Amino acid sequence: MLDIGFPEFLLISFVLLIVVGPKDLPKVLRSITTFVRKIKSMASQFHSGIDDLANESEISDLRKEVSKIENNSIIDSEISDIKDFQNEINVKSLKDDINEIKNSQNTSFKQNKTSKIVKK
Repeated sequence: MLDIGFPEFLLISFVLLIVVGPKDLPKVLRSITTFVRKIKSMASQFHSGIDDLANESEISDLRKEVSKIENNSIIDSEISDIKDFQNEINVKSLKDDINEIKNSQNTSFKQNKTSKIVKK
């Protein structure tokens, strides 16, 4: 964290002793330690909050992917139903068209026969 060696620590404690005095030094050290603890707890809360946000964003991305997969399966089933319906319609219309063609050919064939019979 802080690279404070023994000489730096000795210098800081000497300056603190001169500035604060030996009488108030324990109170100042207590307030400094509580301040450092509060800063550490805030930093850990901030870090955990950031981690929660990161996890939440990953979870929301996963939820989106799952919903896409579920929606695709639903869409695929609906598309297959529509294709089946379309095939049924096409088959029915083709049968109707074939029947119309056959009927028209039969009527034209009958008309040709009757016209040939009348001409003879």
